[in-house]
Amino acid sequence: MSNDSRQLSTVLHELKNPILAIERLSDILLENDQDFSSDTKRKIELIHTSAKEASSYLEDLDFSSPPVLADDFSFAPVDVSALAERVVESFQPHAEYKDQTLRRAEFADEAMVVGDEVRLLEAMKNIVNNALKYSPRGETVDVQVQKTEAEVRFSVSDSGPGLSEDDLDRLFKPFQRLGQQPTDGEVSLGLGLYLVSEIISRHDGEVDVETEKGRGSIFTLILPAASVSANHQ
Repeated sequence: MSNDSRQLSTVLHELKNPILAIERLSDILLENDQDFSSDTKRKIELIHTSAKEASSYLEDLDFSSPPVLADDFSFAPVDVSALAERVVESFQPHAEYKDQTLRRAEFADEAMVVGDEVRLLEAMKNIVNNALKYSPRGETVDVQVQKTEAEVRFSVSDSGPGLSEDDLDRLFKPFQRLGQQPTDGEVSLGLGLYLVSEIISRHDGEVDVETEKGRGSIFTLILPAASVSANHQ
């Protein structure tokens, strides 16, 4: 597969989050449709149906080799807490749809790193999406941003099924689906954590996983703090 094709597969993978948001928002609107005219309700139903079809198309895609990230990363000072606020807001419809609580546990002030804002947002969204995707209805997912002089940590903890040893061995490899299945029919292409690992590696960071079978998981993106990263460069 050419680099262009593999970059296309990356883009297609990242389409699943906004498509899922459209699907969940339209679900919520349809559940509260008493104030809508029949024409408006029909249009919302069409939006919902189209989003579900798009999700189905993405799930059916098959790529023969791992996607590659383009080399056009643009590094600048980025506040991870500000990005985390955007991530939590964007996934509230998904959490609401599954009767889950997506909670802002602790966000450090000015948690600055030097990074590509778009790519970091992509990685953070993938981590939150996975936590919601694999957690049962009614559960709580906590998002936290901490900082020290040396590093900034973006953590997402859930009380889902946790990961087996076999899952941990395959976690960051492309096209590897975990033993657990999404709890509400969400799309899983087996690429999200692979892309997270690639993005964080480009930022000289690492991904830490704490998990216990049956007791949930904590995924943490660890990035050099802005001063450390600037000195490194």
